[in-house]
Amino acid sequence: MRRTDRAGDCSIVAKRYTRFVAATVLIAAILISFAVSSFAESRTTRLNENAFAYAREKKNEWGDHHPTAQQDNAFIRDHGFAEYSKWHLGIDPTHVQSSKARSKFPFGDFKNIHRCALLAVKSRAHQYGYSDIENAAERLLEMMEGTRR
Repeated sequence: MRRTDRAGDCSIVAKRYTRFVAATVLIAAILISFAVSSFAESRTTRLNENAFAYAREKKNEWGDHHPTAQQDNAFIRDHGFAEYSKWHLGIDPTHVQSSKARSKFPFGDFKNIHRCALLAVKSRAHQYGYSDIENAAERLLEMMEGTRR
């Protein structure tokens, strides 16, 4: 009689295990469906065409403020390369110190720091993987925003 009791016990355990697995699968499916549906809801956001057009107009603003090659040369002649490099967030050590090519990521016009220049620096630094320069540009932008308030 013991064998039938054991067989009955095993049958009960198997049924409970099957129910447990089924319940676990059901809960997992519900959780996954919630995650997928919330992602699907977030995909309803669409492009703001007006903002995109405005950004396209503004993207070249730094070009209006960026010093010309002649202005660069005049500044270097009057102030030297050390002062010139202070207006650039990046230094390329593969170039000699007395070279414009050594200084990368300009952020101003030798008089003022330009927000549009910092935005360009941040974007280009991110594009080329210079995270330290990108972070520095971001910090400077945050500082500029803080002084505006």
